[in-house]
Amino acid sequence: MRSILFLATAGGLLAQTASPSPVQLAPVTVEARLLNESPATITRLELGAEPAADFSPARLGLRVANLFIAGNEARSFTDTYALRGLTNTPIFGGPALSGYLDEVPLAQPFTFPADLVGFSVAEVHRGPTQNTRFGRAGSAGVLTLRTPTSAQAGGEVRAGFGDFGAASASVRANSGVVGRGDAFASLGWSRRDGYITNSILGRDIDDKEALAGVARFRFRPRAGTELTFLGTAFRARDGVQPLVPLGGPLFTVARQAEGETNVDAANLGFTAAFDTAAGRLTATTSRNEWELSPYESTLSFGFAELSNRVRQRHRAWSEEIRLASPDAAAVRWQAGVFGSKARTDGAFDRVFGPFPFESSVFRVDSTELAGFGEATYRPSERVLVTAGLRLEAARKKLERDEAIPVVQQFSRTHESTALLPKVGVSFTPAPRTTLFATAGAGYKPGGFSAFTGNQALAKFGPERTRTLEAGCTRQTADERLSVTARGFWYDITGYQIERSFSTSSVADDYLVVNAPRARSVGGEFELAWRATEELSFAADVGVTRVTLREFTDPHTGTDLSGNRAPFVPDYDVRLRADYRSRSGWFLGVEFTANGRTRYTEDGNPFFAQGAMELWDAWLGYETERWRATVFGRNLADEEHYSAITPGTGHGTPGAPRTVAAEFVWKW
Repeated sequence: MRSILFLATAGGLLAQTASPSPVQLAPVTVEARLLNESPATITRLELGAEPAADFSPARLGLRVANLFIAGNEARSFTDTYALRGLTNTPIFGGPALSGYLDEVPLAQPFTFPADLVGFSVAEVHRGPTQNTRFGRAGSAGVLTLRTPTSAQAGGEVRAGFGDFGAASASVRANSGVVGRGDAFASLGWSRRDGYITNSILGRDIDDKEALAGVARFRFRPRAGTELTFLGTAFRARDGVQPLVPLGGPLFTVARQAEGETNVDAANLGFTAAFDTAAGRLTATTSRNEWELSPYESTLSFGFAELSNRVRQRHRAWSEEIRLASPDAAAVRWQAGVFGSKARTDGAFDRVFGPFPFESSVFRVDSTELAGFGEATYRPSERVLVTAGLRLEAARKKLERDEAIPVVQQFSRTHESTALLPKVGVSFTPAPRTTLFATAGAGYKPGGFSAFTGNQALAKFGPERTRTLEAGCTRQTADERLSVTARGFWYDITGYQIERSFSTSSVADDYLVVNAPRARSVGGEFELAWRATEELSFAADVGVTRVTLREFTDPHTGTDLSGNRAPFVPDYDVRLRADYRSRSGWFLGVEFTANGRTRYTEDGNPFFAQGAMELWDAWLGYETERWRATVFGRNLADEEHYSAITPGTGHGTPGAPRTVAAEFVWKW
């Protein structure tokens, strides 16, 4: 906090050197100053008109080409995010897709919000070369979630209900500009019964209930100065994580005991921003809190049951300072520094039948520092050239105390650094047509797998990527049709793979290992067409092929070079049609599909989800003051797994066919 207070003082003095101007009453959005805000790298989604039931990362993944989320339905815990074949490892690795809530950076992947209520815009910033624009940058890109920025006062109340006892309610309000400030707040509640029935206990086991809130306050003490406070809170009290034996019925289990999943999370941020003679100066101090306490589950193996109990807590402080050139500058640039200090504490207990199988506690301390920046120069009216650089260093320390199966304690430290250059060119051969190409480098720090007692396998190294991306965007003069096509080629060393489960005499559980060499090649195609004033179409297609060019199984010694990497579908498709009548009626249909998704490096078909297809539809009526919608998800009742955990022989079933309704009242 000292640095931000110092910056506030310095910024105020710098602001005084700028030419005086009246106090601005319209809100000023404080955000990462993107030098290329175009479809070349960004996919933008409006969230406000979607039903509240769709405010989830899983739904977001269905709408973005080459973004896949293997959701385990445990409120982000153990979920895997894959973008263009670069994946996060669910628990102990760094993020492939990092996140921001306005200016507040998120920490580890398992801390991603499980509920997006309160946010109006989501943007996926694609590619490792986004690391010259953001302080906390993922190896594959950055997801930003934005609160509403409207200067007008207003709000809405939502209420919904549906199959499986689903119910939800939320309220959001924007004060508009009042004097020198404005405020926004949102509060949402949701619940549903379970999809899965335990035939022995005679009840549903995976019920869910959550409460989520977002609040933002901005104050402008003088012209060119803005102070912003942002806070989010989340509380979930769910039943057990839905895990069913592979190959059996999707929605029935037979177990003697079940569990629960309790998650509490909060994010707090304070941003100070100043318009100075040198440019826009901003600083954000933030705090992330996330706690899983407890997570309990039981898995049946026929002759015995395995009981698991996990407790985990993550806390992080972050500081990000950046200076961006004025918009009118001949050479636009931005530069910044980022620092984060985090601690993760956890405990893991397992009992197989009557016998304790593992009991351990751990602590991981992490420190990350980065300097980043880029500049864009226009040598001619049709050409833009961007050059950037990122310097990053990471240090992690693991302390582990194991009581079962072996009494042992050990402490280990891992450090790594990265120098990440970037150069990009865009060319506009005709109005509304742009060709672009970027070369650069990406990086994901190494670390430790704290669930394993094998000291030799606990450590994993950093992942480094050399990137080449190219494509084009085109929009017609009447703005009715826009098309974007991109291609990418990533050469990767130290590709991080989450080994979901492997057991030996010293319990090698949930390892992260490195493939010495891998390659990810693919592309995206995005189309938006407004055929008439009332009818529009959209198409998003992604194709990714990730090959482990060099990899040997650390447990069996089997050479798996040439195999496909896990957690990455062969392709994904989204086709959508919307009709909105001037009278107020609207309807739509959406088709989404994922290609075959492997969950093991050896490509075992038993641990793979085959190609799947989902159909959604909606019908509603809207006036200036209210909107009513009836919608259905997975209308063909496609049976599928949303994620598979190979070592346990279990998977998480995707939601069955559901129908729901929502009413929105606006003021």
